[in-house]
Amino acid sequence: MRTMWAALLVLSMGVTTAPAARADAPSGKAAIAAVEELEHARQHAMVSVDAEVLSGIFADDMTYIHSTGLAQTRDDLMEMLSRGDIQYVAFKVESVSYHVYGATVVGTGVQAIELTSSGKAFISRSRYVVVYVPVQGQHRLVSYQSTTMPEIVMQETVGDRKAP
Repeated sequence: MRTMWAALLVLSMGVTTAPAARADAPSGKAAIAAVEELEHARQHAMVSVDAEVLSGIFADDMTYIHSTGLAQTRDDLMEMLSRGDIQYVAFKVESVSYHVYGATVVGTGVQAIELTSSGKAFISRSRYVVVYVPVQGQHRLVSYQSTTMPEIVMQETVGDRKAP
């Protein structure tokens, strides 16, 4: 019995501790470059509400978790954007790093997002994670999650000044 548990433990460790592909390997570099382009396109398309571009980036089963904790499916997010419930004004990525795991690319970073919600302008600074996997030969966003940074909780903007 002990031998069986030890074998299961060793096997499970091998599965969960598989090393990341080297980001400087040709396939890793290409995957990261592709995801960087997709991220720029996603941010621009969210500002311009370009449903066609977003449809090509979002996987059908994507989960998008906002810094407020609101979790949405691809369809929910697309509908919210098209209704104008939230209007993204600008994305400013302060830092981002990408890691390749097999064919999956995971990005982690810090961003500031200017947006309008319920008629009020906000700036949200957050840490975020994106997960892209290949679907039919192209990387697609399957998961996005952001968390508001504790030192700055969504500030309402007033004209050119930020409210404290």
